[in-house]
Amino acid sequence: MGIPKECKMPDLSGLDTLINRLIVQILIGDPSLSRKAALYRKNFIRLVDKALREYKEARGAILADVAEANRPVKELRKRGREIHVIEFTDHIETCINAVSRLFNLLERIKSEKQSPGWPRELRRLLETKSESIANIRNAVEHIDEKIQKGEIGPGKPIMLTVSENDEALIVANYEIKFEELAMVLNKTHEVAQYILTIKKLKAG
Repeated sequence: MGIPKECKMPDLSGLDTLINRLIVQILIGDPSLSRKAALYRKNFIRLVDKALREYKEARGAILADVAEANRPVKELRKRGREIHVIEFTDHIETCINAVSRLFNLLERIKSEKQSPGWPRELRRLLETKSESIANIRNAVEHIDEKIQKGEIGPGKPIMLTVSENDEALIVANYEIKFEELAMVLNKTHEVAQYILTIKKLKAG
């Protein structure tokens, strides 16, 4: 498990939380939505906020490690070095799990007749990254089985960590660039904003 030398996770602090907008929407009500669609929407918004929150916490852990690495040697000798990689792993794992659930929810929302939709091109863009997210999530969930079957390559990490060039998230034989993960989070946030509107914009 390496210690990052630089933080190359894009900054997503500009993406606001959406739960308050959802609460307002619930209070207003939307008769065009079926009960299932309304429940899917509620869970989708919650998971978008959760994924973003955990991503930001993971990024904060990397920034903390980079700051520690840049502390003067005199200070390091005085109180040692704090390491935040485990915090990063815990937060980014929760983020990936939430994103994986978001992809599943998108399929359910799409199949529900009375549901809010989103532009077709936005859905297609997200779908291009669904396999990478699923591979990472499945590797984490089934890592013990992969170890037992000897499917972990030499030197491959058994928990989510940062690649040697600090540009990607890796586990076992899978990786996804931070830029790609950030794009997915940006786009799911964009979808969430669409489905918070009252208009019915069913995707094809």
